[in-house]
Amino acid sequence: MKKLHLLRQRLIGAVPSLARDPDRLLTFVEEGSIEFRRGRNLSHEYQYAAQLVLTDFGDDLDTVMVPLLQWLAEYQPDAEPGEAVSFEAEILSNRSVDLALRVRLTERVIAKVDCEAGTIRVDRALPRFELDACPVTQHWQLLIRDTNTDDDYTLASEWGEVDSDGG
Repeated sequence: MKKLHLLRQRLIGAVPSLARDPDRLLTFVEEGSIEFRRGRNLSHEYQYAAQLVLTDFGDDLDTVMVPLLQWLAEYQPDAEPGEAVSFEAEILSNRSVDLALRVRLTERVIAKVDCEAGTIRVDRALPRFELDACPVTQHWQLLIRDTNTDDDYTLASEWGEVDSDGG
């Protein structure tokens, strides 16, 4: 479940309230299964629903959704758009919710059997797909504005690496 760890790291790095208190992000695996073929080949694929629960969440919902969708575009680009992410929320107050996200993930494992040597070599295939729109950008700022106002955009969060030139 390497992808779930990567997704968790992305959200902690991108969502300001999670960066301050990462223990407010709980992660679980539900409905896990393994797809494989019979025979000598032991390659297989993990398929599971990752559940991410953000407790006492008071930020704008897009501070979570935008980095999550960006991560899916990089690590799970074959996800069905209508089924890739679902969510539920429990309203705690006028300012906070408990937010539960469910994300469908797959991970391929290539297991090569060498009968003569008596070995099985396992490679975990976690391909990362470059974002076509901005392949060189490594640092992101999320700017949010209410379309019903003439207010300027507000910086909601930042994530990613800053290059050596400080940009």
